Amino acid sequence: MIKKFLPKTLFYRYFLIIITPVIFLQITLMIVFFDSLWLKTNKGLVNSLSDEISTFINIYQDGKTDKDREITLNLFKKNKPYDIKIIEGRIQKEEDYSKFAFYDRLLKEEFEKNLNYKFWFNTKIHKDYVKILVEFDDKIVDLLVPKSRIRNASGRIFLLWILVPAFLLISISIIFLRNQIRPITNLASAAEKFGKGQYTAETKPSGALEIRKAINEFEKMKKRILRHISQRTSMLSGISHDLKTPLTRLKLQIEILNKDGKLDKIKDDINEMQKMIADYLDYSTSQSELSSNKFNLSIMLNEIMHKFSGSKIYLECKKNYFLTGRQHLIKRSLLNVIENALKYGNTAEIKVSDASDKILITIDDDGPGIPEKERERVLRPFYRLDKSRKSSPGSVGLGLSIVQDIVNSHGGQIDLQDNPKGSGLRVNIIFPS
Repeated sequence: MIKKFLPKTLFYRYFLIIITPVIFLQITLMIVFFDSLWLKTNKGLVNSLSDEISTFINIYQDGKTDKDREITLNLFKKNKPYDIKIIEGRIQKEEDYSKFAFYDRLLKEEFEKNLNYKFWFNTKIHKDYVKILVEFDDKIVDLLVPKSRIRNASGRIFLLWILVPAFLLISISIIFLRNQIRPITNLASAAEKFGKGQYTAETKPSGALEIRKAINEFEKMKKRILRHISQRTSMLSGISHDLKTPLTRLKLQIEILNKDGKLDKIKDDINEMQKMIADYLDYSTSQSELSSNKFNLSIMLNEIMHKFSGSKIYLECKKNYFLTGRQHLIKRSLLNVIENALKYGNTAEIKVSDASDKILITIDDDGPGIPEKERERVLRPFYRLDKSRKSSPGSVGLGLSIVQDIVNSHGGQIDLQDNPKGSGLRVNIIFPS
């Protein structure tokens, strides 16, 4: 259950590990500070204010003459940091304080405890002052008290003291994590590109010892794979070259001798051998081309359509689609699928569409199709499905295998399905856009 809410990337998981105890510690400190210091200090300030108001009222009431009461009022004005005056009348205003505002709630609670008079206050009328009215003997004490008189300034200082170190700690953690994650990210990116058959420069070892070791091993593996591909390609190219020459001579000699057509079967066998050699060479070189470029897929498909202009082939491509990859190999893979469609059926329908952030190429034919249980096998090298599909001279079972190798090397995937329009096969090829 918890895994669903965890970050997907390594950076944010490590960041969560660091930030969680920091946040927990900061919250704990703030609670302790609020309860033990800030709250008590603010209560003390409000209690002091309520005592001063009560004292003033008591002294004012004890004055026997108006002059005595005026002297009391002037003394308080002179010695206290707030404005105070006496007006005739009674408090007519209704309570309008907020139950959810901390200072409103604190003033109400403490005034009710310490003032034995009817009161009213408002903390919103003035930005820097609190308006307070206290009723006694048909008179009202009208006070305008600075908010600093009831608010402890140490709260802001403490908050700053907490937040600044936390910010510095988080910033340092982010810088540290990025430096530690960067080698892993670079390695993952290099592995992804290499897996798609794209050329990648040598990844320089960096970071922790374990990461350096992984990078070194990846570079060794990459060199071994490239060396193997190069050796395989060179070997098969040499074999192909060595076989093509005698086959070509033999074919020419047969053409000369084949006056009455008796040697047609031998000629067909030679053609079949040439096609087999070409298929082997195509399969061996399907991953050897490393140069990639961005090209217009729509133009490529129109070129393919032109090549099969004499066949029943239809294309639906409503806009220009662009792919980044080895153009020659992608063209070869599409040609293989379309040739199969026309070889085993009468028509081929090609449709290009968007699939999220990918490009979907759908190729339908009206041939015999491929049984569902055999679809995974036909993508393997050298597997031939002669029972369901008519035999093809010179076929060695590499057509769809070559297609799968090319598609996978570009980060795509191939999927075989039944043609939903009737009999036949549907080939779905998905490339990243």
